[in-house]
Amino acid sequence: MTLLVPKPKVDMMDWASNLSDYPLEQLKLALLTAGFSQSLLVAVMLIAYARSKAEPRFYLGVFVGLYGLTFLAEITSMTGVLTVAPGLAVPLIAAPMFLGPLLYLYITKVVNREGELSAPVNRQHFIAPAIGAVFTSGLLFVPTDAFGGFITQDVDPATPVDFLIVLMLAVVLLVTFVITLIYIIKGYALLNRNSASIRDEFSNLDRKRLRWLKVSLINISLLWVVTMAADWTDWSEASAGFIALSVWELLSFYVMAILGLRQGVIFGPQSPPPAPVAPVPPGSARDDPDAGPDPSDGRQEAEQKYSKSGLTQRDMDRIAAKIRQAVHADGIYRNSDLSLTQLSKCIGVQAPYVSQTLTQEIGSTFYDFIAQARVRAAMEMLADPDSSESVLSVALTVGFNTKSTFNAAFKRVSGTTPTEWRRSCGGHRNSAAG
Repeated sequence: MTLLVPKPKVDMMDWASNLSDYPLEQLKLALLTAGFSQSLLVAVMLIAYARSKAEPRFYLGVFVGLYGLTFLAEITSMTGVLTVAPGLAVPLIAAPMFLGPLLYLYITKVVNREGELSAPVNRQHFIAPAIGAVFTSGLLFVPTDAFGGFITQDVDPATPVDFLIVLMLAVVLLVTFVITLIYIIKGYALLNRNSASIRDEFSNLDRKRLRWLKVSLINISLLWVVTMAADWTDWSEASAGFIALSVWELLSFYVMAILGLRQGVIFGPQSPPPAPVAPVPPGSARDDPDAGPDPSDGRQEAEQKYSKSGLTQRDMDRIAAKIRQAVHADGIYRNSDLSLTQLSKCIGVQAPYVSQTLTQEIGSTFYDFIAQARVRAAMEMLADPDSSESVLSVALTVGFNTKSTFNAAFKRVSGTTPTEWRRSCGGHRNSAAG
């Protein structure tokens, strides 16, 4: 994140001639201009793809657009614009305070289980940045010559006004750092909670783990720390340092924006479930060989989680029978996008009760239970000597979306790879190529 700090004085009248004499300055300005224009373009694209202000892409678009102002801050400093109009520096200094809340709201919108967040809930995250922005606007009331001269020249404060400006800028920088740090930590914690909960909700975790967003948060944190250190040590003034930071920023936010365009809402609307499954006798609840791990595993934790539930043992036996009927007998696992919500609608039981039964009675998460059913079905298909389907085709048939996910699940359940299993069972002779 490019910070606005005092720079060597640049005379706007001589700016064009200075650039022609220093190709590196031209390169710096080109990188800054590319960063600003690309940020603006990507921001417009993200906002345009958002159908409403409640969509995650809207907040990511505003985030990228505001971040582009940090490039503009450097451009105005290099070209001498701030010497003529130092007041332009005020909004450029205040803008980074809003980046943390915007990024956190984007994460919240992506993983939100409850649908749209209310406007008051959204606005409360901007209270602290708004107060900081009002405080920053106080710089408009200091003498223009003092403010303009201080932010465009590398000079030590000498007058009381200079010390006041330094104090105000230090406060703004500290507030920006604290706000950004708080919301990065909150965002990372939210992503960790999401990672822990999605296995209870979905059978396909592709684009739901949000690993790219975790990496982006870590990357932004590193970029923020390195940039601050570079600004205070003048490392960013060196050509190599400046170019490296600029390229890092450009790549970071361009990649983040592209991935943000592809990312959907995790707990959004579900596709219609398959037809409901008829009830089966409770006596069949224990008959399935794929029932999963020993339900005593983690029983104490589960009992605490569901201590207020009204389900009886008989209720859970009945629900478990319905689950096995839908998954094993009717093959609902073949739906690659199967979710807990869809399964609950299919068997006519509320999702919390299905989740409780999976945890306490069957002893498995939803993801692991469905993955096990898929692997068992794949093992039967791969063991068939008359089958010529490739490993990938088998994986897709039983409900996996990618071969890598299938291989990992197969190894976890069976202890071997799909190809090795097929070969050991005397399956298709060309299985090595599968």
